[in-house]
Amino acid sequence: MKKLKIAIIGAGPAGLAAAKDLLTAGHSVDIYERENFAGGVMAFGIPAFRIKMEAVMRSVTPVQELGGNFIFGKDLKESDFLNLAKEYDYVYLAFGLTKVRHLGIPGDDLEGSLNALEFLRDFNFEDKLNLLNSKPSLHGTAVMVGAGNVAMDVARCAVRSGAERTYIVYRRDRAEAPCTPREMEEAEADGVVCKFLTNPVEIIGENGHVTAVKCEIMTLGEPDASGRKSPVGTGEYTTIACDYVISAIGQIPDQAVWNVGEIATDHGYVKAVANYGEAFQTSVSNIFTGGDVVKGAKTIGVALKCGKDFAKYVNEQANA
Repeated sequence: MKKLKIAIIGAGPAGLAAAKDLLTAGHSVDIYERENFAGGVMAFGIPAFRIKMEAVMRSVTPVQELGGNFIFGKDLKESDFLNLAKEYDYVYLAFGLTKVRHLGIPGDDLEGSLNALEFLRDFNFEDKLNLLNSKPSLHGTAVMVGAGNVAMDVARCAVRSGAERTYIVYRRDRAEAPCTPREMEEAEADGVVCKFLTNPVEIIGENGHVTAVKCEIMTLGEPDASGRKSPVGTGEYTTIACDYVISAIGQIPDQAVWNVGEIATDHGYVKAVANYGEAFQTSVSNIFTGGDVVKGAKTIGVALKCGKDFAKYVNEQANA
């Protein structure tokens, strides 16, 4: 087998899985990571009551022991990926989705209108990573918008950050919620109240700070492109007094990463020209990708499969 040199961008689940298998096969692997620690979303995006840091390190430590070279504090863009592709046999893009969709409603720029990923990051930097950041300190009522696993995590962290009342508002019903049933049950066990068929249309404020959120009562119509029943407005409204509104309606790529335009993308997602299992070749022949940046927000299990399939592909080429 030829010994190859591989650069991995992102030390999250996909990148770590790829690195472990490539190092085991004897290749040289450098892992470039924007943060100053490895683990990706497992470390800073998922609270310790779901994944403890000890469990995260079980993915990181083997890569360290096998000789993986972590290069931290590297916030790279497409121009950097292209330069690395000239130095390495393969470059693997394994970073996640770093932006959250804005609610896009009046008042979402008020103080107290928060971003789910930034909130989780601040919470976990102190609570899980023991870094010198201040954990969010909430009071009164917090309203989470969305019903995915991230929304459930944020709601449970809000409870632990001092919110006296925590709501989740979601425009569809319980059966259509994208989170796992267990995540919702655990959030409710923490005291979170879920309000279904409720869609925010305006954040109300006073003196520049959130004081309430106005929501339209919804009903469900015919299935839409996602296969789920589409939410339809009824024209009836309710107002929830609150101190915070936290958007958790989906993660999206940072389109500013693509500063050259040589790697084909679609709204910030990498477009694959070929795939080998869950290993996706980009429009630059020796740059591959996997994980959320090509497939959209998926589970850690999907990310692990992407990383392992990339390593399998490289090993097959090295043996050819």
